[in-house]
Amino acid sequence: MDTGQLVLIIVLAVVVIAVVIVAVVIGRRKKAEVNRHRAAELREKAAEEAIGAHQAKAESAQAEAAALQAEVEANRLRKDAERHAEKAGEAHNRVEEHLRHADKLDPNAQADRDRTGDRGRADGRNDAHDRDRSTDATADDGERLARDRSGRDGAARDGAARDGAARDGSTREGDRNL
Repeated sequence: MDTGQLVLIIVLAVVVIAVVIVAVVIGRRKKAEVNRHRAAELREKAAEEAIGAHQAKAESAQAEAAALQAEVEANRLRKDAERHAEKAGEAHNRVEEHLRHADKLDPNAQADRDRTGDRGRADGRNDAHDRDRSTDATADDGERLARDRSGRDGAARDGAARDGAARDGSTREGDRNL
């Protein structure tokens, strides 16, 4: 081998090594560019998912708030129902009180009970059952009944006097029917 061939082989080897180095560098740059592009796509996707996650979190918070509001409303309605039930119970007790008082005042009430064999009043209720159900009745039932009646009658008379309504129950035009 002569020197020219040796130089040619060395030059060729350097050129091949240079081409390989250039190819590796270009390959790395392309790979880095592809990786950057993929990373940018992943970041965009992550941002979109973050928006979706924020929306889902907001919807979750809204649903939780709505559930709490519904629970508060249910509690309010439950309390209203309890108050109405309590008022209904009180009204029922007053009715029973008035019926017991009417039975005490009516001389025919005992005769009616005797005639029915003490099976109950004409309306189907039993006095013993009523007494068991309303254990909170007191001795001043008559006083309360009288106060209730006088308060309503007085208010009705006052209202009739103020309005100029007839006390005979007529419904003439301009009269107020209390």
